[in-house]
Amino acid sequence: MKQNFQRWCLVVLWCLVIYCFSEFSLFTGENTKRVLEAVLAYLPFGRGGDGTSSPLNFIVRKLAHLTEFGILAVLVWRALEPMRLAYVGAWIFATVYAMTDEWHQSFEPGRTATPKDVVIDSCGALLALIGVFLYMRWKKKNHNPAKQGVL
Repeated sequence: MKQNFQRWCLVVLWCLVIYCFSEFSLFTGENTKRVLEAVLAYLPFGRGGDGTSSPLNFIVRKLAHLTEFGILAVLVWRALEPMRLAYVGAWIFATVYAMTDEWHQSFEPGRTATPKDVVIDSCGALLALIGVFLYMRWKKKNHNPAKQGVL
């Protein structure tokens, strides 16, 4: 019981982290673009042609979306496990939270809310859950005591 409570506390904490990313102007696309462009300028392929924005800026920002909602999905899966529909429940939770996050961003100055970001967030959750599923399957297969001759 205590362990399950702690797991849900981690879910709530991560939801607050995502909320803060959406709330504070420090994390707007324009602000993160400046930081990313400064960092990417040190890479030989980091600048766009003619001083334009690098495509890596877009890729890094969208990978951040994939990652943050992938983490959320894994945390929710962990809180729901061993329920039968833990994977589906975790994906639905992350996708619905992505929708509410985009809705929240629509009220924030300097932010844009796009359905594309919800799709990217949802894909991040799905990819993370597929990774967890494959890892758990591998773990079960390779750590089966009966298979190793130990009962």
